[in-house]
Amino acid sequence: MERLISRQSFAHDAAAPSIAAERVTVRFDGTVALDDVSFEIAPGERVAVVGPNGAGKSTLFRVIAGVLRPSSGRLTLYGGSPEEHICVAFVPQRTHIDLHFPVNVRDVVLMGRTGRLGLLRRPGRADRRMVEECMELVGVADLAERRIGELSGGQQQRVFIARALAQEAQLMLMDEPLTGLDVNSQDEIYRILDEMRARGVTVLVATHDLGQAAHCYDRVMLLNRRLLGIGAAEEVFTSDLLGQAYGERLRLADLPAALAWGDACCHGEDE
Repeated sequence: MERLISRQSFAHDAAAPSIAAERVTVRFDGTVALDDVSFEIAPGERVAVVGPNGAGKSTLFRVIAGVLRPSSGRLTLYGGSPEEHICVAFVPQRTHIDLHFPVNVRDVVLMGRTGRLGLLRRPGRADRRMVEECMELVGVADLAERRIGELSGGQQQRVFIARALAQEAQLMLMDEPLTGLDVNSQDEIYRILDEMRARGVTVLVATHDLGQAAHCYDRVMLLNRRLLGIGAAEEVFTSDLLGQAYGERLRLADLPAALAWGDACCHGEDE
């Protein structure tokens, strides 16, 4: 499976940060969605992006994915512009996907090869072998012929991660991947994310769960249009910064002293 991570045909500096944002600002019709955001993410890091609704998390992911250009500032992936890269995979919320579309698991994972093949080339033996390997890695090989809509929420998320792996993603963006999943399914997703980190894949996860963000990620990014903090949870999840992010919406349970620091759903962490 070492070939899941391959070199790109264009300039791709493996020594550069996987993401480097320099004073990124995004405006929509005069409304500021992101304001002067700067940060760096190292290859292989797993970072939780947290903030209230409307904080700019989805906007940031769109800039990273190269589908939205900043109004000002600059963002690079491995030293190049996002538009140059096909190594970025986006795993959306399951609620944003048509799960009634008549397609089976193998075909969903095979869709990850489109960026490598183009729209006109048919997948070859090597592509199909990679699809089988990716399904095996995330534990859905036995579901290959099942329709995606017949699966549980946890199984569906594993299929979408397999599709990202088939894309040979080096950077994975995940939007609320654990929403609606039971504890066992969440633990399985974290097991897969541990495997991704071991392979050098950078993972950014948008989440509203401050407890999991604090315990299950290398660093946390607290966002509310501005970047309020990025670093270890104990440095970022202070009452002052959380108050700036959430204001009156901040509940007592959100405060650091009341966070759940246990190891549930965080496979393989050394906390």
